[in-house]
Amino acid sequence: MTELKRPRPQSYRDHHVSITPRESRARQRWRRAVLIMLLTAIPVSAWLGRESALRSLAPLSQERDLLVEQQQQLMRELEEQRQRYHQMEVDLLVARESVTEGQEVISDLEAQLFRQQQSLAQYQGVLAPSAMTPGLRVQAFELHATDDPQVFAYKVMVSRVGDESEMLEASLDLEVSGERDGKAETLTLADLGPEVEADALALNFRYFQVVPARSEQARLSLPEGFVPQQITLTARHGGETLVEQSFEWTVTGAAP
Repeated sequence: MTELKRPRPQSYRDHHVSITPRESRARQRWRRAVLIMLLTAIPVSAWLGRESALRSLAPLSQERDLLVEQQQQLMRELEEQRQRYHQMEVDLLVARESVTEGQEVISDLEAQLFRQQQSLAQYQGVLAPSAMTPGLRVQAFELHATDDPQVFAYKVMVSRVGDESEMLEASLDLEVSGERDGKAETLTLADLGPEVEADALALNFRYFQVVPARSEQARLSLPEGFVPQQITLTARHGGETLVEQSFEWTVTGAAP
């Protein structure tokens, strides 16, 4: 007969026991506080980062605003320049029309003056038969003092007698005779005004002409110690002397 085996009683070694410590209320509060701080730190950090970014971008924003203001100012100045340019174009157009009208008036006056000179020459012919001889005339010569005692301004007016249908071309030479250190000396225009252009006294006219045309070229600079006495004007064309006339060195007044 088979004996029944009774189970062996289990010992404590065959059991596993897990012991979970129970958190205290203080520890739970501390963990809850840490969690709240972490949750609060996220938006605070984001806000602080935003503020820092705004502070770092502030100079750039100011620079941008300054550039925008400068651009607007440049646009306003550009518009003003455009309006001014347009007004200058209008003024120039009006001036050109005025110059054209003025040239026509001057041409008419020159023609009238020429006819009067011709009539005057006829009357003068009774006393001076050579006055009716066709050709070039030195109508007037003026000499003016300037602020510099060694510099004088001058002006020559030439006219013609004869046929006015053609232009008269010639070159006018100027010489000043005088003394320096007790010796006679004659100076040319090149000696008295080396900066004056060669064609400053070029003649090309129909009725009359005043030379030099530009006031800055109408200057005679006398060297130190030179005492002027007489001015001689000679007009030539193709090697032929058309007229030669001398004037005493007489200052007629201050330069205009």
